[in-house]
Amino acid sequence: MKKTICPRCGSSNIDWIIPQVWSKWECKDCSYTGPAIEADDDLIAEIKADWEENKEKYLEEEDIRAQQIRSGEDEILDEEMEIEEEDEL
Repeated sequence: MKKTICPRCGSSNIDWIIPQVWSKWECKDCSYTGPAIEADDDLIAEIKADWEENKEKYLEEEDIRAQQIRSGEDEILDEEMEIEEEDEL
């Protein structure tokens, strides 16, 4: 049987936070916000194992990204990526 879970940590402790936007969920265990997924027991176990193994790395990456957004650096990085993509074409 499939369950609706957090794609980041595998928890089913999630709430639909904006009924008008079906893809907006919040995980009460890892603070993830975004679309939830439907998963069977095998996938849930795999996601939970990955979360436990890489939790520190994922949270650090999220913190770095949040700092980039606050500083405006994310817009600079996006522009650089667009230039690189154009150069590849």
